[in-house]
Amino acid sequence: MQFKTPLRPLLFICAIGLLFSSCQKDVPSEQKDLIDIETRDAAWTKLSIPGQLRGTSAIYGNIDDTLVVATMYKIYMTTDKGTSWQMVRDEGFGIPSFSMYQEELMALSNFQDHSTSPTLFSMDMGKNWSEKGKYGYEVYNKIWVNRKETKISENESYKIIPQPNEIIDKEYGRPLAQPDKLARVTDRGEQLLDFPFRRRLNYIYHDKKNRLYIGAEGTRFEWTIKGKERTYPTSTDTAIIYISKLPISAQ
Repeated sequence: MQFKTPLRPLLFICAIGLLFSSCQKDVPSEQKDLIDIETRDAAWTKLSIPGQLRGTSAIYGNIDDTLVVATMYKIYMTTDKGTSWQMVRDEGFGIPSFSMYQEELMALSNFQDHSTSPTLFSMDMGKNWSEKGKYGYEVYNKIWVNRKETKISENESYKIIPQPNEIIDKEYGRPLAQPDKLARVTDRGEQLLDFPFRRRLNYIYHDKKNRLYIGAEGTRFEWTIKGKERTYPTSTDTAIIYISKLPISAQ
């Protein structure tokens, strides 16, 4: 949910801000547009697909070979570690998860935490899709994927933890949405991970090398000021995939 509110006069604050900014060395606008500090993180690789307002909704594969990503209504794939993306399907309805069974990749339906009911099918790792699958109801009825938690072993999983809107906007008294967090879950309980990015997280997945993949929206949890209107959070039209550079060790 976004809040849009009229901007009250903040002349004094703006004046102070201008004073401090005038003392800083200017960075050319061209350089600012090119710098993405998130791509410099030591623990996570960041991939982006622009022009996707709803972010990343599903992930399958691996970054070393073929990575298949859904951005709500469209399916993309990359074979060069995210340098380029090919749109392989524009379906027109939401795709919340992928699942593989006997070399058949399936796009599921149902945007609950557990996605079910395959609706699209691919026998070539996402290059081509069909509405008719290879198997029958007895197979597809058992397919389900937890979008918010990925199980590494019998005793270990990783999950997305939504955060309560406990921070109140002091000026207007409204609760503000907060970025999601990641947690490791074992028989000892939940432990929050040091995930450095403030994002709305839609999907979590791990590959055969036990690397985590996090599907996120480009939403920034900050105010945007346009004229006399303030908007929170700030939406951007980018689908994001964060990938752990090192495997997470199953214990």
